[in-house]
Amino acid sequence: MRVTSSLFLLAIAALSQQSVQAVSANVQDALHKVAKYSANSDIRPGAFIVELDGEPGSTNVQAIAGSATSSFAKTTSKFTVDKQYSTLFNGFSVKTTENFDPIQLAIAARTSGSLERASRSVLLTAASTFNHPELGNCWKTFGCMWQLGYDLVGDDYDPNDPVPVIKPGPHPMDCTGHGTHVAGIIAGQGPQVIGVAQDATMGMYRVFGCPKNGKGVTTSDDVIIAAAEAAYRDGADIISLSLGGVSWPEGPSAVVCSNLAKKGVVVVAANGNDGASGLYTAGAPAVGSGVLSVGSVDNWNNTGGAADIITPSGDKRISISLSSNENIPFVFNPPAPIAAAVDSANSNLGCATISQDLKGKIALIQRGTCTFNEKVVHAQAAGATGVVIYNNVAGAISPSVTDTTVTIPVVGISLSDGQYIVSALDCRGCLSQGSEGETGGQMSSFSSYGPSAELDIAPRISAPGGNIYSTVPINMGRYGSKSGTSMATPYTSGTVALLKQAFPKYSVAEIHRVLINSAKPRADAKTGKNIHPVLERRWSGQYLRCHHNPCTSVSADGVEGFSSSQSVRWAVRTIDLKNLDKKKSARVSFSNSVADSLSNWNADGSFAVNPRVWPADASGSQGPTTLPQVYVPDLQYYDILEPGEKRSVDVFIIAPYGLKESDRWFYGGFLNFTMTWSGEKNTAKSFTVPYTGFNGNYRQLDVLSQPSEGLPILTDTKGIPIEGTKFSVTDTTPAVVNFRLEVPSRIVKVTLVDMKNTSLGYVTGGYLEYVPRNLQAAETYLYTALVTKRVFQGRAWHEAC
Repeated sequence: MRVTSSLFLLAIAALSQQSVQAVSANVQDALHKVAKYSANSDIRPGAFIVELDGEPGSTNVQAIAGSATSSFAKTTSKFTVDKQYSTLFNGFSVKTTENFDPIQLAIAARTSGSLERASRSVLLTAASTFNHPELGNCWKTFGCMWQLGYDLVGDDYDPNDPVPVIKPGPHPMDCTGHGTHVAGIIAGQGPQVIGVAQDATMGMYRVFGCPKNGKGVTTSDDVIIAAAEAAYRDGADIISLSLGGVSWPEGPSAVVCSNLAKKGVVVVAANGNDGASGLYTAGAPAVGSGVLSVGSVDNWNNTGGAADIITPSGDKRISISLSSNENIPFVFNPPAPIAAAVDSANSNLGCATISQDLKGKIALIQRGTCTFNEKVVHAQAAGATGVVIYNNVAGAISPSVTDTTVTIPVVGISLSDGQYIVSALDCRGCLSQGSEGETGGQMSSFSSYGPSAELDIAPRISAPGGNIYSTVPINMGRYGSKSGTSMATPYTSGTVALLKQAFPKYSVAEIHRVLINSAKPRADAKTGKNIHPVLERRWSGQYLRCHHNPCTSVSADGVEGFSSSQSVRWAVRTIDLKNLDKKKSARVSFSNSVADSLSNWNADGSFAVNPRVWPADASGSQGPTTLPQVYVPDLQYYDILEPGEKRSVDVFIIAPYGLKESDRWFYGGFLNFTMTWSGEKNTAKSFTVPYTGFNGNYRQLDVLSQPSEGLPILTDTKGIPIEGTKFSVTDTTPAVVNFRLEVPSRIVKVTLVDMKNTSLGYVTGGYLEYVPRNLQAAETYLYTALVTKRVFQGRAWHEAC
């Protein structure tokens, strides 16, 4: 089993001394939403996945979990084993009561077999696919593009239900439009949507139900694992996953996808849409080893609609996204008045109840803080006849509204157009029924940042994902525009399909190298000097134009990790170069393209909601000491590769020692190797290898938030802080430990300590493994654990590990 070290110990005896007055506004807001379980809403209480030691198939999972006579079954009367896996995942899923603590599950599994870990089942938001005239309008018939897959869950499936209803239908039909949109990007047959890989044989494994009770669709890791194993058994060459949630590479879905890659299947996965929350927001399964994680760049073209802002001083036409609920078009005849919505928190975000009368008006609301669903529901309750959501950063947005109670049209517009409308409202501006995108070719504001929790580069590549026009179900209007790394993922998956068609013997690693080494770094419009940070969103993939066959000749997946010599940190890595031309020699030249540096902390050490960018958000000038320096001595002495020659060269990277270590910068860039073949003119080919590093001692970073935030803190279940050093708790009236993580943590332990400093064991929910950092949204701002009369004696088990 894997042995992990504890990063910190949270003792209850010390928490009662916290000053209530020191609690920040953000924390106070989050405390009002404190729940019985972790505030990260993608965790399902009472659901666990147990992973056993060894590779899939090396352990008799059924003997451990499935047999009524097994020692596991005998010691776990409170458990119900649900699904068992042995093809891509070595373990099983378990259901139990909400009050159950995973430490008991771990102890029980250890007595029966070799336990790797017990993980909570993660809920993911996405959708499945649907028949469409431009998607063949067929299912598993002769000549049909759809030959693989089935429905695993049915329309009524909701993993949050006490007993989820699973009634698979005959076809994997789409309820939200997301899956149909994704499928069109891969294989749309035209005439309106031309897919990247029209000739691909397609499969679809439905893992999402339909929206109900006003909530969006979700699924769970146990279903995703089952679908991945089914796709593998059916012979899938490429698996495209437009879903995910912030997690570690050790998350169950990431482990499964890593095992798929080991077995030769190319796995392409969305990196996530949590860019507004800064670093460490890359999601699983995209962060899995060997998985091609995909970020998003905005479209160059306007694929939405247009609206006229009518004012006494003149009219202005602006671009709008297509209505997020396409069956309710954004059309007003005669023109409808627009009003800036103000909620009960005196904010234009629409995240609280809106008391103003919006009857017959279009509500103008700014993006941020809460979900699109919440904003629209509040506006509709105030009588709004439509909603316009304007971005909080440069660029357009396509808001996704999945709440089935919404019956009014919802569109998105850019920040600049939103500000224009706000300034025009004094003129009684109105909307009636495009223009080019102002951020075309730039990284999408929603695209998640790296690194992964294990400090791997993520995403590995980016592709068009902002404002993408594709197919949607017929009852939703046939076509529509959506935004997300979900859209960039099928674009990349289609490119992989074309690459495998051209080079069917390429391995997973070779396909990764072709795409990554041939992609183009994107310029950073914010700084105007360097290129986008490596950990921000990487670079965009283009269709490959290969001069030589095969077209890659640089072997490296990225340079990560650094050594230290006094005050200068440096690293040396080996990169393989090969001249694949068997007749002509090649001259190799090298250059280093420096990317902007990123930090999730302000200069005073406080957490930065929006990551700082060097040099744009820092004082000082750029120079050799503030930029990473790279040297390749081998190419200075001999830069010729003979026909067919392969050579390993050492690359020396020096960290930017002129930057303050206290600022905690992540830096990086791109190694550019350019080959020119003898006797050829204007045929140089460049290959790119990314690198990244951390400027400081990462092991010394504080895991918990700054004390100025007033955390950790004890509250009751209503979020009211507990004062004093004495308090009473019961199983029905527990005290709640609230804390924040600013960096991901392998282990979080919350223990009860008596006045003699003796540990009494873990509190409920007080032992967590592979924990993401907290994001900035109210529902994910804090982690919580409960202090009750029940304390789990897990110390002996943990120390035995």
